[in-house]
Amino acid sequence: MVAIAASNNRDDPASRLIEYKSNALQMFFERMAGEPESRVLDLGPACEENIRLFAGRLGRVTICDMFIRLDRCIRRENPLRDAWTDLDYPPETFDGIVLWDLADRLDDREVSMLVVRCRDLLKPGGTAVLFALGEESETTIVNSFVVEPDFRVHQRTQHHLSLPIRGRQSRDVLGMMHAFTPLRSFICRPGLVEFLFRRT
Repeated sequence: MVAIAASNNRDDPASRLIEYKSNALQMFFERMAGEPESRVLDLGPACEENIRLFAGRLGRVTICDMFIRLDRCIRRENPLRDAWTDLDYPPETFDGIVLWDLADRLDDREVSMLVVRCRDLLKPGGTAVLFALGEESETTIVNSFVVEPDFRVHQRTQHHLSLPIRGRQSRDVLGMMHAFTPLRSFICRPGLVEFLFRRT
């Protein structure tokens, strides 16, 4: 069952914290278009617009909202490793994975677990797209990245989620994704960088 983002109010002042056109997502969609019957894994936060867009253009889309799972573990004081049990898909299942800013919510050990798991889940040549908020980010509030059909993106605050933030510099992101080949990176605005990676 897919969990839909709690706030869908476009008039909410917090619903458009940033707005820009995403080059990384456009390239990701173009790469997936070259894969017949592509399968994409979206690691959340889930929102209706993204589900419709991804399903309409990318073929089969699986939503596994890790933000909700991590938040639940923290609130229940369970080990964060409990959240990863839901990423139990067979190896090499997906052509693409969308990580959003999930890595910014994890410490280095947890990021290493995530990177290894994502590499296992991607087919050889598969693509991962990742957003990084930068080392100056401080908020524990989670924002979803809502994608429009023309690849314009705005953020929507997920008031029901609160996760620690561990912003990283671009070189740190490249280092943590050592299991992948970097394809492109885009500085979208201060404090937001998009990365595109390929599994070798």
